[in-house]
This record gives sequence, structure tokens and C-alpha cells, in this order.
Amino acid sequence: MLPRTIDKLRANLPGGKIGTYSIRGINPLLPGLSLVLLEGIGVTEQRLLEVVERASVEEEIADWLRQNGDFSTTAALNQKLLGRRIEDVQAVVPPTVIAKVYPFMNEMAKTTPMFDVLLEDDRLLALSEMKVDERSARKSTPSTQ
Repeated sequence: MLPRTIDKLRANLPGGKIGTYSIRGINPLLPGLSLVLLEGIGVTEQRLLEVVERASVEEEIADWLRQNGDFSTTAALNQKLLGRRIEDVQAVVPPTVIAKVYPFMNEMAKTTPMFDVLLEDDRLLALSEMKVDERSARKSTPSTQ
């Protein structure tokens, strides 16, 4: 979850494209998993954003987190993150809002962990990017006719 959170922070930097993703989540009654994670390790979104912006390599971010994050309750934090299910989100977030971020989620069982939703979202994004790359490659390949 931490690499995904760092990617979201990078997308908030100049030149990035955050799209529909958010650190805070899409409903104040149910904080986003990234926010739950950051609060769980005692790191603010703003401070980590500053670190991400300054870092030239991933190891600098990891070192800063090791020095400044509180990882003493990792087991409980992991349980909290892994315990969130689709039904928890659907209880507080309007379906139209969910559909904008995860249009495929209504096809999944309500008891599906949100981590499975994130994995499916990543899979679909990767497929979409591969299709774009294939189209770009075809356009740049000279015709043999």
C-alpha cells in the first residue's frame, strides 16, 4: 500500500496526473486506505509529499520513512487495511461516485476485500497502457505496402 500511496503523491506533483485517485478517499466518513496507512505510521500527507518531491531515488524515501515513521503497530495496521471490504465502501459512498473510480466494482462480491479491488484496478490500468503502447508502436512503424 505504501508504494501505491507514494505513486499518488507523485501524481500530485507538477506534471503528474492524479485522475480520480486520492490520498484522503472519496468520502469523509470512510478515509482512503492511503490516509489510514499514513495516520497509522504517524506521517502526514504533506510531509511525505515534500520528501517524495525532494527525493531523487526511491531509497531516499524509504530511509526517511524508516527514520520518521512509527511501525510499532504494523500488525494491527495491516489488519485494519486488509479488513476493509466493498460493502464497507458501499455503505457510505454513493454508487455514482464509486462508479467513477472503480466502474467494475459492482460486478464483484460485496465481501471482496478492497485490496482485491485495487489489484483489479491496477490490472485494468496495465492492460489499458499496453493497448496504448501497441497503438503508438503501430503508428510509428512504417507501412510495408
